[in-house]
Amino acid sequence: MKVYSPSDIAELLNIKLPTLRKYSIMLEERGYNIARNSQNHRYYQDKDIITLRKVITASKSGITLDEAIRNIVSIEQHNSYTNDIDNADTPNNSDIKELKELVYKQNELIKGLAARLDEQQQYIDKRLEERDRLLMQTMKETLEAKKQIASTEAAEEKEENKKGFWSKLFS
Repeated sequence: MKVYSPSDIAELLNIKLPTLRKYSIMLEERGYNIARNSQNHRYYQDKDIITLRKVITASKSGITLDEAIRNIVSIEQHNSYTNDIDNADTPNNSDIKELKELVYKQNELIKGLAARLDEQQQYIDKRLEERDRLLMQTMKETLEAKKQIASTEAAEEKEENKKGFWSKLFS
């Protein structure tokens, strides 16, 4: 059984956390049970996602939010979800279809994120290769410049050593 945090649900349903909290409170006031952990924080399951999607859809259809929640909770109470294997032979096809769509959307999102990560990694690799190439080029140029300076200094010193004692003394 997969559980979701409130932030996961808000992102998945494309709503804000305060909106999710409002919907959850209204559902609970009407008798809908949202699971809570030992610290009394809500956590959501797949059935809760379906219910919240129904609330969002109903509220956009023109009826009041209170009416939508009242209707959805009464339907949910009549079609109570169970994890009992004995009752698994009478599934609600629309709920299964909605869960499949949810899984499909999540998979598509994961594929998109993986593709973005691959693109970012390629960009990083390309930039690192470019940086390394420029660094090596700069190091070679610096080494060449040092060699030229050293050879010039050596030539000047050799020229200085060729001068006679008197020319060194009076120049």
